[in-house]
Amino acid sequence: MEVEKVNSQAIYNQVKYIQGIFDKSGIEIKKHSFLYKLLSKTLKNYGASNTPFEIFDALYVNRIYSALLNLEDCHNIKSYLKDLMRSTLDFMEVSQSHSKNILFELEVTGKLRKIFEKTYLAEPDIVVPFEDGNVGIACKKIISESNFEKQLSKGVNQIKDNDFIFGIVAINIDNLLPEKTILNANTFSEALEILHNQNMDFINKYSHKFKKYLTENRIISVLVVSSTIADIKNENPRFNNISQSTIWTIQGLEEEHKNKVNQFKLLDDNAT
Repeated sequence: MEVEKVNSQAIYNQVKYIQGIFDKSGIEIKKHSFLYKLLSKTLKNYGASNTPFEIFDALYVNRIYSALLNLEDCHNIKSYLKDLMRSTLDFMEVSQSHSKNILFELEVTGKLRKIFEKTYLAEPDIVVPFEDGNVGIACKKIISESNFEKQLSKGVNQIKDNDFIFGIVAINIDNLLPEKTILNANTFSEALEILHNQNMDFINKYSHKFKKYLTENRIISVLVVSSTIADIKNENPRFNNISQSTIWTIQGLEEEHKNKVNQFKLLDDNAT
């Protein structure tokens, strides 16, 4: 569960941070890129009083800023920064976007580092080190339910031939929310429950696919993540970024894996 609130000074600082991390890495933010246009609009328009669209731009900036914090110790930072300019970062648009795929990897890295401090970016996408070996995480952002199985298969293939203790596939289902809409709720708890229910509906619908692809490949969990902008009527500010993670695990785990998997379950506020 994550909730991000923002104010005008924080957004200004976050824009400057994003620009600064590109500058320090010697990479120009291309003027034709979605990122350049977003940062420019936000610097020009966002202040103490804003239209909903200006607020949405600021929340996009906040989400990108939070993800980029996970690149500070990355040896391959230039590659990630260049990838973030390749396509759109419009989170309300349902489209295939390499930049949004990369951002999802960074977001999952941030979630994992709250539990596993030494998590780092590497093949398959993310690695969590333990004393007796590593756990590999492949991240996949689906654009529709029809391409889910293909993406799951790709994630499994990224992991299965590597020497990991076990693997996890993280799946982002933001694109299954209605396009160009935000979530409406009275409270944060209600909004997060809506996202959790969406995650669970997806898991229940496709658990047979998880079993098919995971059981024979040392991949024992799927992390389903949904994130959106929410209009929380009883909160100030009303508009916020929210995210909910739900984990599914195969039955009959070997004893040696159970303790590790239980640590990953801390990502899921509804896990028991």
